[in-house]
Amino acid sequence: MPSITSDFIAKFRQDTESHWSNCRINRGLYGFQFQAGTKLLPGLSGPQVDEYQERVGFRFPDDLRLLLSQINGTDLPTLNVYGYCGEPHRNGLGVYSYPRDIDHVMLRIQDITPDREAIAEVLRMGGLDLPDDAGLLPFYSHRYVVCGLDRASSPVLSIHGKDAIVYGEDLCQYLLTEFAQNGQQGVDPNA
Repeated sequence: MPSITSDFIAKFRQDTESHWSNCRINRGLYGFQFQAGTKLLPGLSGPQVDEYQERVGFRFPDDLRLLLSQINGTDLPTLNVYGYCGEPHRNGLGVYSYPRDIDHVMLRIQDITPDREAIAEVLRMGGLDLPDDAGLLPFYSHRYVVCGLDRASSPVLSIHGKDAIVYGEDLCQYLLTEFAQNGQQGVDPNA
């Protein structure tokens, strides 16, 4: 399995943006989709990453810091056409960007806080011990990067209410699963 390196991120950016340049909204899909021409925004400076950590109240692992130094969200909102069933179309944020989406990121953190103990128990049954002091940083939709298990690497969780699964054993696997392999999927960033 590849690891997060500057070369990996450059190739990930190139492959993902190439896919998005040609993607089309799937008219039959319910869920948020990336729009044609979506780009990954440039990364944050070291002091900006430090400021982001201060705002959320926990330290980021090294792989996440490297990723954020080169990629900081997406430029276009995602779009849910609700399968063209007549429901009004709705925009989502896409991959979260700091500081643009900090209010939403903080809201997502607050949303899971009351269920933190139940989430930890579900993950424990699945084989992941989530320390009480580990931070959970929203990255995209209902995907959270675990900050605190390992300074070098971080798993990514998918959390809906009290239901949680490991969506990527590490950040690299997550990026390949969510973006590179599946390309255009429908997820609800507000779920």
